[in-house]
Amino acid sequence: MILRRHIAARAAWSILAALLGVVTIYLAIDYVDNSHSYTGEGALAAVLELYANMAVVVIRQVAPAAMLLGAGVAVSGLRQTREYTALRAAGLGPWFVTGPVVAVVLLFGAGLVALHEAWGVQAVERVEEIRAFKFKKGGDRRRYEEARAPKRWFRGRDGRHVYHLRGSREAPDGGFEGVTVLELSPGFRLVRRIDARAMRPVGPGEWRLEEVVERVFEDDGSLRVIEAAARVYRFDESPDAFAVVPGNPAQMGWRTLVGQIAVRERSGLSVTEFALERDNRLAYPLAGVPGALLAIALALRTGRKGHVATALVESVGVSLLFWSVQGVSWALGLSGRVDPSVAAWAPDLAFLVLGTAAVWRAR
Repeated sequence: MILRRHIAARAAWSILAALLGVVTIYLAIDYVDNSHSYTGEGALAAVLELYANMAVVVIRQVAPAAMLLGAGVAVSGLRQTREYTALRAAGLGPWFVTGPVVAVVLLFGAGLVALHEAWGVQAVERVEEIRAFKFKKGGDRRRYEEARAPKRWFRGRDGRHVYHLRGSREAPDGGFEGVTVLELSPGFRLVRRIDARAMRPVGPGEWRLEEVVERVFEDDGSLRVIEAAARVYRFDESPDAFAVVPGNPAQMGWRTLVGQIAVRERSGLSVTEFALERDNRLAYPLAGVPGALLAIALALRTGRKGHVATALVESVGVSLLFWSVQGVSWALGLSGRVDPSVAAWAPDLAFLVLGTAAVWRAR
């Protein structure tokens, strides 16, 4: 037990040191690259807040690589100090070393999941907001505003109704203010336009529209106008169909993300990007486990020379290979050729098998 705690502590400190070093280098490079735009009143406070939030974002981005590097350095250190030789002499093989290291990596992975949910989602949004509004980077500001603009246009499930909702959705009854409903023919010709001050659900598939002006476009080209204080129309959409939240799924909390998947599925909208992000919330932080297995196998291979520098080269090589496979897998997932869950988890599983086999051969 004492030996396992010693190995685990060594792995934890190595991972922390690697994470701190990688994050520091990343932030320093970003600052040098963008420092010319950090001007104006209150720039110092804004920069400090910007990089505090960016640190949270970067930690999650580089943590799997840092865990890989930390595991490699820790196990390489055991060889460097001849501790691993003593363990082998006592009949303890690679799996005795692997167990504590992987346990530490799993704890770091779980911490990353919690960190992203507690602060990471808000940190990503805050970074974009500071850059867009405080330092007035035109492209950033435009993208920021467009991504968060309320969604006003919705297409019905039957493909024949288009809804333009100008007002905000009211939580108590799921109603809307300032409504236009367009009804299209199978040939995509405008058949009817309904304008109303308000639209509220009154039953399954039924909506009550108030202060209605209905325009019917006849086949002969004539126009018929109907006005009413209130009318009940039958539309297939439920109030939840209009609950689509705009924005990047990577910047949504877990509950919002899962809720949006359900809403979009009921509305017949694509959920591929959202489902991939959902599975990636767990798959990416846990990528450190197969990475650590490969790092351990490389550190224990016969004839290996060097220590930290060698571990760094090995970690960079494995990380690049993993990110390449991950990029291909995600591209297949986003294109719809592969299920999003498979696309998110396939790289982890593939490298887990490879890492396990590599450690097994290191016996």
